[in-house]
Amino acid sequence: MRGVNVCGKTDVGIKRKRNEDNYVVEPDYGLFAVADGMGGHSSGDQASSMAIETVGDFVKKAVSGSEIEWPFGVDRSLSTELNIISSGIRLANRRIFDEAKGMGTTMVVLLIRHDKAYICHVGDSRLYRIRNSAITQLTEDHSLVAEEIRRGSITREQARSYSLRHVITRAIGTTADIKCDCRVEDIISGDMFLLCSDGLTGMLEDSEILGIIEKDAGGDLLETRCERLIEKANEKGGDDNITAILVRYV
Repeated sequence: MRGVNVCGKTDVGIKRKRNEDNYVVEPDYGLFAVADGMGGHSSGDQASSMAIETVGDFVKKAVSGSEIEWPFGVDRSLSTELNIISSGIRLANRRIFDEAKGMGTTMVVLLIRHDKAYICHVGDSRLYRIRNSAITQLTEDHSLVAEEIRRGSITREQARSYSLRHVITRAIGTTADIKCDCRVEDIISGDMFLLCSDGLTGMLEDSEILGIIEKDAGGDLLETRCERLIEKANEKGGDDNITAILVRYV
């Protein structure tokens, strides 16, 4: 596998007293994830922490070549890598559902192996790809507002002020089992991926995100770009916790 440059940052934002986001950055395993504990549920930070820990442990063990048990069997329609991630997410779901009633979290996971990006997500934490000065959202939000947009009931502009824009339609830990959306994408040198919680995307348009990431694109200062994304989201209101991971494939 080619190398990656990576940086992850999180911030409580301006209006929240507690940070319910958690994330993992494991470049040696090609593993990156963001989880956003659901506000309004008790101990959302605990739910996101449990999800990150459970998925991280399972994925790292599986990709390191250790013998594993498939707790939910194997989905023959998915690659081994997607089976690994989705099994980890379902394990996290079962753990939170059994041990922490009333908690929930979103999650987006990226696993980079053999020039491919393996992506699974639940909820409205997102993954974007930046390639050739264009930004593409590779996940579809599991939220009421996203469903309304897909149906054509409201526009993206109207969604900014939609009264139910924070309603999640799928989350880890709220039901006995969970289905995550999965996809695989080829990667080329220079591709960059952004994993983030909705504290970022709720404040910034995709074009604003791209502008920050593309600024001084020839440099290697991913940390500066992560910090600037968070700063800009706070400047725009900082309504929620903000987490951003930037991964550059080199």
